[in-house]
Formats: sequence, structure tokens, C-alpha cells
Amino acid sequence: MLSLTQFAKAQCVPDPAIKTSGTFPAVLADAKVGEPYEQVIQYFIVKDTTVFVQQLGQTVNAKIDTLWITGVVGMPDGFTYSCHNKDCKITGGTGGCAKLSGTPKSGQAGIYPLIVLIQIRATAFLGPLPIGQTVNDSNSRYAIIVNSAAGTNELVNTENLIVYPNPAKENVQFYLPEYRGEASVFIYNMSGQLVQTKNLELNRTVENIDLQELPAGLYQLNLATSKGSFTKKFIKE
Repeated sequence: MLSLTQFAKAQCVPDPAIKTSGTFPAVLADAKVGEPYEQVIQYFIVKDTTVFVQQLGQTVNAKIDTLWITGVVGMPDGFTYSCHNKDCKITGGTGGCAKLSGTPKSGQAGIYPLIVLIQIRATAFLGPLPIGQTVNDSNSRYAIIVNSAAGTNELVNTENLIVYPNPAKENVQFYLPEYRGEASVFIYNMSGQLVQTKNLELNRTVENIDLQELPAGLYQLNLATSKGSFTKKFIKE
């Protein structure tokens, strides 16, 4: 447990300019093995919104009373998080922040999809009758990419499709934040020849593609989903 002095040092500061519900930034900074890492995530929730009331089976107008972050799942071993206050709590119409920190160790290079666990307490209104409700929610848009200490194996691109490592050797990993469902992977060489394909179900996990049968060179990974196609290039050593 943090002491008051430790907690004060660990605190982040909410950004008062953020007035839109959501989390910011869109993508987390990379980490590197052996180097201290810190990343602040800002979050905000509006006061007036609509919620689905289970007892009624319908969506009604509501006022957000409180939002808490109750946990962050998937961080590399040794990483921790702290917030602007001890409860990671904000009230409707206000913002907060959480700071992720740690020093990646040897052997921890890779992609770490995160799930931020949230509870929201709201008061819904059906006519003059207020109905209090607390719901569990989560945010799975983020991943921490830990690069090797040597500076190789860099992230191909942090927008949408994440491909890692680059350069790759025996396999390449990819991760598409927030997409769940069927997908097809196509790998092309730079002559435009299809050299590998795979059909799979994406479900909040990092997927691996075996590259051992491919010669060294530059390749393009195409990921086809119901939400569109995503393309990234990578090097096979």
C-alpha cells in the first residue's frame, strides 16, 4: 500500500481542457527493456447521458454519479498504475487520470493488450421515478508495446493494426485493438505473391504468424475484417 508521501509522488494531474467522454491519448507510448516507463491516460465522463436499465429492459435518460477504475489487467509483470486520487474516482461531468509505470525486464519484449476495468454508478429517470444502478464496464483499446533493449524489433505502426516485432525472425505478432470477430490474414512478398494465409477469430488476444518457412526479405501483412482491411509492412531477417 502506498504511503501518503509515495501517493503524492505517484499522482498524475487531470487535464481540465478535456470535456469529451473517453480516454486519451489514442495510443500509448512504447516501452523499452531496461528503461523506466511512464504513461498517463486521461479520462472524462459526461454528467447527462442515457443508460440501459436491466430492470426495465430499455434505455432511459440518466445522470452519471460516479466512475471508478477498479483494475488494469494485462500489464507486464512489475508494472503498476496510480491515479489522481486513491480511488481512481470521478463524478459525472469531471475528468481524472491514471499513470502506468514500471521498468520492463529482459525477456518481456512483446505486445501487452490491456483491459481497464471500470464501474459506473448512474441514476436513471423514468418519469418522476429515479432508479439507481451500478454497472461493470471495461476499456480494451490500449496495448503496451515493449521493445528490446537493443533498439530493434520496433513497432511497425501504432495506428489501428499493431505488428511486432520488426524486424521479425521466426514469427510475427499482430493485434487489432477493439476488434472482435472473424478475420483473414494474407502475407505477400514484395513481388506481390501471396506466400501465406490464415483464417482466425480475433478475441482480445495477440495473434502469432509462423515465418520460419519464409526467406529473409520485406513483406506486407494484410488483415481483412468485417470492419475493413488493414495493411502493414515488416522485415523478415
